Amino acid sequence: MSAVQVSIIIPTYNRATYIGEALTSIINQTYTHWECLVIDDGSTDNTKTVVSAYQDKDDRIRYTTRPDSYPKGSNGSRNYGLSLAQGQYIAFCDDDDYWLHDKLEKQIPIFQQHPEVGLVTGNIEYVNSDGMRTGRVIKQTGNHGYVFEEILLKNRLSMITPVIKREVFDKVGLFNTNFVIFEDWEYWRRVAYYYKFYALDDVLACVRKHDTNTSLIVTQAPFEQYVRYRELTKALLKWGKSRFTKRDRQLIAEVEAKRYKQILRNHCSGVKSKLRLIFEVFKMDWREVLWFVFLYIKY
Repeated sequence: MSAVQVSIIIPTYNRATYIGEALTSIINQTYTHWECLVIDDGSTDNTKTVVSAYQDKDDRIRYTTRPDSYPKGSNGSRNYGLSLAQGQYIAFCDDDDYWLHDKLEKQIPIFQQHPEVGLVTGNIEYVNSDGMRTGRVIKQTGNHGYVFEEILLKNRLSMITPVIKREVFDKVGLFNTNFVIFEDWEYWRRVAYYYKFYALDDVLACVRKHDTNTSLIVTQAPFEQYVRYRELTKALLKWGKSRFTKRDRQLIAEVEAKRYKQILRNHCSGVKSKLRLIFEVFKMDWREVLWFVFLYIKY
């Protein structure tokens, strides 16, 4: 095996139907200095059989199961993969998605050209359940430079697109295993606090839309939107307790207020709907509604 420069981590669970296409897209990369770690989170289908066939063909692919010492879920599997990874760069692919053949070839040189960059991303295109490209491209070109404030407001990256310097994980820490939804957004916020992003104006990966996408769990219900964002903010403040300046905390509060005003404007039509959200927040914790109102008035 050539010297490993990129470690690709694929967490998987019961994806025998799709994971072969993900692995094929990695084997077909024009950039060849990689290893691929498939971390099985306890599949009960024939995922192992499918992956083993690819492993037999290409010794850069390694299949293993997540040990009990790492929590269940995608982030636990990603963290275990990081403990095994040998590359100086880290990339992730979901087990139901796939990369375009020149993804790594386009991303890796950016790190040499711009050593201050910690993460290189690009655009994604949606494909249907059969893997056929739909032409619906989600541009991520706004993720360029120092984007901490922008990332606070909205998740602007998919998990499968970025390549990340290994040193980023040493500086920022591992994935937060308390998050199942928005687990990538929680991490990008931390990375953006320290590092510049670089966004290529190219489609680099394809995201499959099907009936079992994890993203389908998320609804547009105002209270759910509030709770999920509040959890993200609390996690960030906990992580940044010894890192953030007074100005950092003020910025986080300003953006939090902006997000809640968006929820009220976009998801609460009419006064009754707005009052219903505030009442739901009050029922959850009366202190939370005081914070909600304080942010609304101050910012």
